[in-house]
Amino acid sequence: MSTNPFEKPDLMTAKRVLAIQPHYDDNDIAAGGTLAKLVENGAELFYLTVTDDLVGVVDETLSDEAAAEQLQKEQIEAGDIIGVKEQYWLGYPDAGKYDYFDVRRDLIQHIRLVRPDFIFTCDPWMAYEAHTDHITTGRAAAEAANLFGIAKLKTDPEVDAAFAADPFDITGVAFYATSYPNTVVDISETREQKHAAIDKYQAQFSDQDMQMLHLMLDLKEQEFAQDEPFSHGEPLKVLRGFHLHGYPDAIHT
Repeated sequence: MSTNPFEKPDLMTAKRVLAIQPHYDDNDIAAGGTLAKLVENGAELFYLTVTDDLVGVVDETLSDEAAAEQLQKEQIEAGDIIGVKEQYWLGYPDAGKYDYFDVRRDLIQHIRLVRPDFIFTCDPWMAYEAHTDHITTGRAAAEAANLFGIAKLKTDPEVDAAFAADPFDITGVAFYATSYPNTVVDISETREQKHAAIDKYQAQFSDQDMQMLHLMLDLKEQEFAQDEPFSHGEPLKVLRGFHLHGYPDAIHT
């Protein structure tokens, strides 16, 4: 194993993972096979969802309360399949107006609370990404991973005090849904878990759309693995925290 600090970190060494997503299904759709594999490898897995997901609910007859209940139920069931230990929800308005710095503060708080050695999130710099929830979540997660150790950035007093008494470091950040992957993870043994988890997300997909999603994902998983010694893969951009500020070679790392 390389000890070069400028190289990407080894994702398979992860022991405690915080996966930060804009919507309730993003982690599993883009990286569910990898996350399930890390759990099988002994890692503890935590999910944090930034928005309330209400805009994407297909059944317009549901009240917001009923829709929220269904969304959370589906997410917990999917998380059980992947192996998620605990889930957190921030409840910002799906496809709505909210403040970037509020999100960043909440993410710093949860990083200090969960104490992960790896963070997963969507790549906000994916080419042609137009969804503000993805851009905001990915950028706030990246910046939080870079700045969470700065004591002057305050969140919850108890969480901040506990972190100050026992600080820790993050080994790496893994971006999914990326245009610039530097890692392809073998998910041949966990792709069935991934797809079973995705099947739980009924609130935001018609039957036809769900079938198309599975087909698209299967084709892409095979495509990502075409130059690898395995059948199905997921692409990630894996970086160290210091790669996320003032490091122009990060795109080539």
